[in-house]
Amino acid sequence: MPRKSHASFKTTAPEVRKGESLFQKKAFLIACEGVCTEPNYIKNLVKIEKLNKNIAEGTTVIIAPHQHSDPCGVLTDLLSISDKEDFDECWIVIDRDAKEFKGKGFGGHTKENFDKAIKYASENNIKVAFSNPCFELWIVLHFEYRDTECSRESIQKKALEKVNSLLPQNKKLKNVDELKSFDELYSILKDKTSLAIKFSEKLSENEAKQKNPSTSVHRLVSTITTSTMLHIGDENK
Repeated sequence: MPRKSHASFKTTAPEVRKGESLFQKKAFLIACEGVCTEPNYIKNLVKIEKLNKNIAEGTTVIIAPHQHSDPCGVLTDLLSISDKEDFDECWIVIDRDAKEFKGKGFGGHTKENFDKAIKYASENNIKVAFSNPCFELWIVLHFEYRDTECSRESIQKKALEKVNSLLPQNKKLKNVDELKSFDELYSILKDKTSLAIKFSEKLSENEAKQKNPSTSVHRLVSTITTSTMLHIGDENK
C-alpha cells in the first residue's frame, strides 16, 4: 500500500453559517478477522452510502491486508501498516468465536486471545467492532432481536436464511460459504440498518460484558456514516 501523507487525509472544516451542515472528509483504516464477509460488507456500505451522499465523497476507507484470522493477529495486521498514524480512525473487526471441537463448528480461538486484542487495541488508540459469537449476528439483527446464547454455526445458518428471504429465487445463496463471499450484502440490508442498530443497542448490557450474543459493529457503521456529517448548531439562536 503506497504511503500517504498525513495532510492527504486530515482535513480542516471550512467556515459555515449557523444552521448549515456539511460533510467532513475522514480516513478510516480497518483490519478484519474475516477474509470476505466483513470487508465485502464495509466496501459495499461505503460505495452505496457515498452514492446516497451519506458519506463525504473524499472519505477514505482502507481495508488492511489480511494475514491472520484471530483477534490478536488482526490487531497485528493493522499495527503493521506503516502509515496508520495518517488515518483519523483505526478499527479492528473481530469475533469472540469461542473454540469448538466438534462438527462443522470446529475452530475458533481462546478468550485470552480475544481479551488481549481488546486490551492492546485500547492501549494503541484502536477502536474495536466485535461480535459474539460472530459477525453474522449483526446480519440476523437486521431481521429479529436475539438475546439467547447461540453458536457460530447456528447464527450463520440463520443469517443465510434471512438474507435468502430478500433474494429472488434464481439468486438465492446455497450455503454459508456463498454468504461469506456475497459482495452485495450491505445493499440488500441497508433499509433494515436502523433496526439492526436498535437491536444491537438493546443488547448493550451484553456488549459491555462481551457476552453471547452481543455486537458493537453498529458503532463502526454509525461512525463511517452518521459521524462524518459535521453539524453546525444554533446554540446562540
